[in-house]
Amino acid sequence: MLNRLGLSNEAMMNINPRLIVASISGYGATGPWQNRRAYAPVVNAEAGITKHQGDAQRRAHANDPHSHGDVYTAIEASAAILAALYQREHTGVGQYIDVSMAETMLYVNEHAHDQLWDHPVAPGSIRSFQPADYPVLTVADGSQVVVSGHPAERGTFDFFVGAMEQPHLLTDPRFTDIPERLQHFDQLMDLLRAWALTVPDADEIERRLANNQLAVGRLRSVREVATTDWAAERNAIVEVSDRGTSTVRIPNSPWHFSGSDTSTHGIVKYRGEDNRQVFHDIAGIAVSEIERYESDGVLLSRGPSTR
Repeated sequence: MLNRLGLSNEAMMNINPRLIVASISGYGATGPWQNRRAYAPVVNAEAGITKHQGDAQRRAHANDPHSHGDVYTAIEASAAILAALYQREHTGVGQYIDVSMAETMLYVNEHAHDQLWDHPVAPGSIRSFQPADYPVLTVADGSQVVVSGHPAERGTFDFFVGAMEQPHLLTDPRFTDIPERLQHFDQLMDLLRAWALTVPDADEIERRLANNQLAVGRLRSVREVATTDWAAERNAIVEVSDRGTSTVRIPNSPWHFSGSDTSTHGIVKYRGEDNRQVFHDIAGIAVSEIERYESDGVLLSRGPSTR
């Protein structure tokens, strides 16, 4: 769109070489995929995320409900802009930054190295932690918890046995080493699930597992975590104006600065609500020209509804 407005990065940086211009796209500004349409779900599929999720959980492949490609790419672009600002302090020159969603999803995939491994794997090795195998356990009152640890891993198996208070499992032929535990993994998980059902509630199973070096998280919805004492103490959820007569609740900024208030402020803007300020006041484009771009569909400018 900027190119159509005569505001290509080259044109702008010729006028002001200190400018920093960031571009976010699905597959980058160069290469054979540069003109493909892209949204987070299709980029997740192209970058290996969707397949890995299905493979790791041994289920049919399905789209993830979270737009990882949108969120992570915005974060990486913000980091790149900060890096370019720092570099400009030393060079006096701005940068054109090209950030793609697909490269971002490869970059933030902490298991990509495992899928790119071309060398032999030692028998019984649990590469890249395999968190899809971490137990999801149901306790006596019906609550569910996730335990951070692979039950077959060296050392971690002993922690689980300690929490279960079943030391005989340490010498059980099915569980004497990692290869045996992996071979009998379903049986090991059945024992864990049966034990969990004897524990009265989530607090108690967390106490027992934490006493044996294992971290536990209760399976909650966003609405449920928003009602916890933790959320209240951390001011994790805030109310903001809906630009009408009410408010909506949203997650607050996660930053807690010692000397500044970094919580969420201001009002939520509509798509293109600030177009005229940006293009007229900053870029110097005439209001009549902006209106023409709006009528031609080049710009989408929305504001609060009067209905």
